[in-house]
Amino acid sequence: MPQGLKTNRWAAKLAAGALACVLLLACGSGTTAVKTGTGTTADSLSAKEAEAFRRELAQNYPTYKSLKVSFTLKGKVDNQELYYEGEMSATPTMLTIRLTDAVFLSPLLTLEIGDNTVSMKDHARNKKESIARKDYQWVELFGRSFPVSFFEPLMRGFVPADATAAQSTYLSTPGGDTQVRSLNDSYEAALYFNDNRLRKIFYRDKLRGEILIFQLGTLFKARAYPQSMRIEHSRTNDYLTLNFKNLRVTGEPPAKKK
Repeated sequence: MPQGLKTNRWAAKLAAGALACVLLLACGSGTTAVKTGTGTTADSLSAKEAEAFRRELAQNYPTYKSLKVSFTLKGKVDNQELYYEGEMSATPTMLTIRLTDAVFLSPLLTLEIGDNTVSMKDHARNKKESIARKDYQWVELFGRSFPVSFFEPLMRGFVPADATAAQSTYLSTPGGDTQVRSLNDSYEAALYFNDNRLRKIFYRDKLRGEILIFQLGTLFKARAYPQSMRIEHSRTNDYLTLNFKNLRVTGEPPAKKK
C-alpha cells in the first residue's frame, strides 16, 4: 500500500480535493507518422524542434519567489457532492493548501509540503500529522493513488517533469497542438500544449487502466496558470471543477520582448 499521511476517511477526502485542485509529461531526428489515441495521425518533432519546444516551456513557466491563488472547488466523488473554498500559496521550498467551508468559511484543512516534511492539520478535530517528504509519494484522487511527483508541479503553476524528460516523445498533432507522451512503469500520459502552454492531460494508470482527463481553461495574463480546471474520471461520474481567482506572482524574470 502506498505510504502517505494516516488520516481518517473524512480528512483524506479533503486532502484529495486539495491536491487535485491545484491542482489541479528521447526525441529522434526526422519525421515519423504516429497514431494518436483518437485514430488521427501526428508527426514526430525533430530533435531540433523538440529542443526549441523545451526552451519555450522554460520561458512560459519561469521560476518565481512566490505564487498565491484563491479557488472554489466543486464536484462529486463517491456520489458525494463537494463544495469548498480555499487558497494555495507556493515558494521554491514550500507549498501550502488551505480548504475552508464554503458556507461558514471556517478552516477545514491545511496541507504543507516542504523540502523535508509534509504536514496536514485537521482544524475541525484539532489534529496535525507529519511525515518525511521522501515518504510522501502518493496522493489519493477518486479513491485511487497517483504519484505526487506528477501532480505537484501543476499545483505550483508549472508543468510535470515528464514534459521535458529524455524518455518522453514529442509530436505535432493535426490540430496544431504539441503532444508530449510520457511512459514509465506505473502510468502513461499524453499532454497537449497549444502555443507551448499546457491545455489538456490524459493520464492513464497502467495497473487499473483508468484514465483521468484534465481540461485547463483560459490562462491568466500574468502567468500560464489556468483560470479553471476540470478533472474527470474515465469510468465513473466523478469529477472536480475548480475556478481560480486573484492570482498573485512575485519574482518572475521580465517578460521576453518579441
